[in-house]
Amino acid sequence: MKTIANLGTIYSWMNPHLEVRSAEDRGHGVFAKHPIKKQERLAIFGGDIMLIDELKTIPIEFQMYALQIEERFVMGMRRPTQSESTDYFNHSCNPNAGIRGQIFLVAMRDIAQDEEITFDYAMVISESENSDLVFSMDCMCGTDQCRKTITENDWKSANLQKKYTGYFSQYLQEKIDGV
Repeated sequence: MKTIANLGTIYSWMNPHLEVRSAEDRGHGVFAKHPIKKQERLAIFGGDIMLIDELKTIPIEFQMYALQIEERFVMGMRRPTQSESTDYFNHSCNPNAGIRGQIFLVAMRDIAQDEEITFDYAMVISESENSDLVFSMDCMCGTDQCRKTITENDWKSANLQKKYTGYFSQYLQEKIDGV
């Protein structure tokens, strides 16, 4: 972890060619300040490793920022004091970014200046055995491919598995591959 004076502990990294801006009716989002090339690293997510059920112990406004990294584990901030720039990547059913490994966000295609950077939460979310937490959200992406509701079971869709080949988190890819 790196500490910067007056900013506190930094858990994540975001490409300096990106910035957080207002995202119309979705609050804030992350946008390209400059063109981005396919496969360019956009972010590295970080934080405390927690059992998924520990999400109940952190303030509700920060629970949504946790990134599932394994069936029973998430990465987020146990004692959040403020959000980080990497917390503002919005969901889209037609994203331009995807996951590499467990914590890297990369461009799935070339991205134009001023374009919002989005990824499909299906790339990182699955049901968690022995947990009463269930993920479901209304989708507001507005794309032609919008699924209207995003759930913890979307990764099981054969269409999404084909569409996102190489862009699921490692633990989900292993589930898809039957490892």
